[in-house]
Formats: sequence, C-alpha cells, structure tokens
Amino acid sequence: MKKGEFIDSVVDKTGETSKQAEIFYDAFWESIEEQLKKGHDVVLTGIGSFKIKKRAARKGINPATHKKINIPAKKVIVFKPSKALSERLNG
Repeated sequence: MKKGEFIDSVVDKTGETSKQAEIFYDAFWESIEEQLKKGHDVVLTGIGSFKIKKRAARKGINPATHKKINIPAKKVIVFKPSKALSERLNG
C-alpha cells in the first residue's frame, strides 16, 4: 500500500476529507521521526514498536568489482510487530 492508497483507506473508514487524512498521516510519521531522533523508542500498543539500533562498521565486498570496502557505522530503524498484531495476521 502506497501513501495515496493509505489516505484513501482512511477517508473511506472515517469520512474525513483527503486533505485531513493526509495531514494526519504526515503528523503521525513526523511524530515518530521526532521521537526516534531524540533517542526514544515509539511503542504503539497493539501495533508494534519502532527503535533505533546502531549497526557497527564492518568490512564488505563490492559485488561489481569484488574489491574489499569499508562499510561505515550507521543507525537503522527497526520495527517489531506486537504480539497482538502477529496473532491477528496469523489467526
């Protein structure tokens, strides 16, 4: 599902306008991003949690040239679905 499809789904379920649904969508993701940038985990009960994990620097191989390269350390976003969501999807 793409952003536009998600917004259309929210409009169908709530009766709100597309503009209001888009404002909600943007505010929702901006709020999550702000908390992650501050180093906080975001836990949405019944849905799951977003966390930042640090990936250490490591050695790798360029698949095109087969030369060894250094891959720098970086932060990655990890989403872990809640038990309730997993059960709804598998039950």
